[in-house]
Amino acid sequence: MTTSTLIETATGSVARVFGVSIKPLRRLAVLWAAFFIATIARGQDPTPPLKPVDLSSPRATLKTFLDAGDAVGAYLAKDYLPSPSRTRFDHLVSLAGTNLKCLDLTEVPPAARLKVGRSAASALYETLSRVQLPPFDQIPDATKLSGLSGANAERWVIPDTEIVIERVKSGPRSGEFLFSAGTVARSEEFYERVRGLAYARHVPLEHFREKTVSGGGWMVPYAWITALPPWLRAPIAGQSVWKWIVLFLILGCCALLLRPVAHLSRRGSDQRPLLQALARLALPLFFLLATPAVTYLALAQINLIGEVGSAIELAASAIMFLAGAWIVWRIAPVLAEAIIATPKINTESIDAHLIRICSRLLGIIAAAGLLAVGAQRLGLPLYGIVAGLGVGGLAIALAAQPTIENLIGGLSLFADKPIRVGDLCRYGDDEGTVEAIGIRSTRIRGRDRTLTTMPNALLSKMPVVSLAKRDQMLIQSVIGVRYETSPAQLRYLLVRIREMLLGHPRIHPDLVRVRFVGFGASSLDIELFAYVKTRNWPDFLGVREDVFLRVMDIVNESGTGFAFPSQTLYLGRDGGLDPKKTEKAEAQMRQWRDEGRLPIPDPSPEQMREITIDPPPGS
Repeated sequence: MTTSTLIETATGSVARVFGVSIKPLRRLAVLWAAFFIATIARGQDPTPPLKPVDLSSPRATLKTFLDAGDAVGAYLAKDYLPSPSRTRFDHLVSLAGTNLKCLDLTEVPPAARLKVGRSAASALYETLSRVQLPPFDQIPDATKLSGLSGANAERWVIPDTEIVIERVKSGPRSGEFLFSAGTVARSEEFYERVRGLAYARHVPLEHFREKTVSGGGWMVPYAWITALPPWLRAPIAGQSVWKWIVLFLILGCCALLLRPVAHLSRRGSDQRPLLQALARLALPLFFLLATPAVTYLALAQINLIGEVGSAIELAASAIMFLAGAWIVWRIAPVLAEAIIATPKINTESIDAHLIRICSRLLGIIAAAGLLAVGAQRLGLPLYGIVAGLGVGGLAIALAAQPTIENLIGGLSLFADKPIRVGDLCRYGDDEGTVEAIGIRSTRIRGRDRTLTTMPNALLSKMPVVSLAKRDQMLIQSVIGVRYETSPAQLRYLLVRIREMLLGHPRIHPDLVRVRFVGFGASSLDIELFAYVKTRNWPDFLGVREDVFLRVMDIVNESGTGFAFPSQTLYLGRDGGLDPKKTEKAEAQMRQWRDEGRLPIPDPSPEQMREITIDPPPGS
């Protein structure tokens, strides 16, 4: 009977006894009741909302754990199981959080602590409710612990059990008494050993663990589960059959959605790099969004527990971090292509390739950091991973030395910029146009249209000449004319060719050079040296062709001709040496010797002054 009903009944009785109106009495009774309740409430201290749970001693921890379990059981029996809802489910989860605070979960991977902790808490609660506990006044509290020393002050074992409550020695929860990590690990074993025993203490909900294990979340009312056939509720690997069926249906739906997402990730083309980079984000985004949804349905609604639930929780965390690292790695090209898409940057320029490389390196570093955090979340020792990466990195560096050399060579190409994408260059004995400069190699299109992929390490070690950076293009050639050409004809050629080059509108006049440079094996050699005022290769070829044709006309005008590699054999009778000229030369040598004027090895200064050779007229 509620308070309002009591007030109504009492005021009605008083009115009938004294024969007065009921309305004034009702108002008076309501005011008196409100005053009485307010007085009682004022005398009670409200529970502070941020007050921590009492874990200061084994007694406090055990009492806190059992009281929290009773509260969860009472809420299940009275509120949640009869009428589940999302709000009541959230409240149930918050109530169960107190039990988790009583457990030492430091040896459980952080990603699996929630599921492992809930399973261990329900198993320990059932175990402690079925074994005979000592009176609470015999369990050590904070006062008794102060008089103990050694191990007795650090841990307490429940009599006739192996359940241990011990003090945390380090970390943020140092000084608190918790159920030990070994007890948490063996909680399922303890429960299996006592599940057939009767309850040793009053509990608000019997078979608490069986109902939570076989039940589901707020989307799956417990009444539905009890209405299932027995074979669907039969356990397989610790889970009911219906849970396995629903889990496979959920995974099947995800597999069906995965196919179109994978097809979407392959969309795009090299001509539209930004859209291609965005399409490649589809697959990791699918895993990043689908994994939490599947995990919530599997763990919260289907309520998979035990090793299966822990495995799903660990796998979900691993997939989430892998998908996050995948997205970070894939989003780097998106940002790079978005920057390159601005009108100021050529998509195939060296600046564009440098942006791409830097973004990829940053993406790899960020992805590696995210994977390291994920590994720590999964319980892998981060310091061990870093040390292992150091040793493994050394081994990989030795094994992948050529790849690292190519990477460093590519960075030097980007830093020094000897060539750019689109440049015509000479590398070694070959020439070609640079099409792409990557992290590992550079692609060069040769004059014969073949594509050469040159490792950056090799390219950085050889002389690379950028032909595209020259402001003028050189014509340099040696013209060989016949040996029958007279000196006058040779001078005519030199003058006319020089005049032609100086007057040519496409030739730079200040750098023209036409010289008789030597006697060849079968020709008199004239060197032609001039610069064409152009940077364009086809344009240069046209000017050079015009110059060579004009040279042919000048040679024909001179009356001589171009020499061919040949030998001339003259047949005649040998007349021997000229005795008069021989005697004259020997007499001159005797005179120089007698006068002490022999110019060997060097002539004297007086002899040098006497030597004068005037060039022939017109030379």
